[in-house]
Amino acid sequence: MISELRTFVVAAQMESFAAAAKTIGLTQSAISAQIRRLEDELGYGLFERSGRSVMLTAAGRAILCQVEDLLSSFDALRSATRGRPETALLRIGAISTVQTSLLAPAVTRLHVEFPDLKIRIVPGLSMGLLERLDAGELDAAVIVRPPFGLMPYMQWHPVVSQDYVMVVPAPLENEDWRQILETQPFIRYDSRSFGGRTLDRFLKMQGLSPRQVIETEDLHTILQMVANNMGCTIMPQIGAVSVVPNIRMLPLGEPGITREVGVMTLRGRVSEGRDALIRYLDEVSGNHTPSASRKS
Repeated sequence: MISELRTFVVAAQMESFAAAAKTIGLTQSAISAQIRRLEDELGYGLFERSGRSVMLTAAGRAILCQVEDLLSSFDALRSATRGRPETALLRIGAISTVQTSLLAPAVTRLHVEFPDLKIRIVPGLSMGLLERLDAGELDAAVIVRPPFGLMPYMQWHPVVSQDYVMVVPAPLENEDWRQILETQPFIRYDSRSFGGRTLDRFLKMQGLSPRQVIETEDLHTILQMVANNMGCTIMPQIGAVSVVPNIRMLPLGEPGITREVGVMTLRGRVSEGRDALIRYLDEVSGNHTPSASRKS
């Protein structure tokens, strides 16, 4: 219910579900659904609906301060280990494509600095990890930047930008990526993922409808399928593209597409271990811009 309570506070401040949706980065229907769930759970109405605006009911006004205090207490609970990184547990969510190339070497350096810090790595899709971060189940999420606005209490730390490329079996001689896409089976980067949504928008803008045979979020699996002559793909240029045998890469030209990978955290929380992780991810990626100057 933490997400619903945060939505309640934003909607109460703005007196509009539409404005709350724009601020939070959800649809208006999603905001309405969250408020309905909260009202069902509490057993009474929180807002009076009037056209495009909403107003707190008497019950809603009565609990607003309590909800704000509860959220502050909840955030404080998550910061209980502040100043004691040597005894803390750092919970890191990570998409599959960063776990080997970025996260593993960064965590190795983190362990050297904080040898007693307990680290738990949670795999998943970007959206799922974002939800777990919001629910307080993660301290940081290494994900693709969401294609929508961030909640005000979330903070984005960019780490690396990756261009999309076409990957084909090495024996395929055609150099025209559009022709290849029209004639070869297509292995799709999962459209449920943030990066997959970026690809879908690109294909629609190009007026292309490839013959899809397989869809998966795991880019390493996709590369192995291409290497085994199962078809072609368009995917971010991760490190594995240059080392998997029997494949070759074709640039998409202009206008190309990219995805930004970074770390999502919650504002107002202090964690030496988490901040050190972000610093080491920057070092591993070759991005040496100080994180403090890149906060959004």
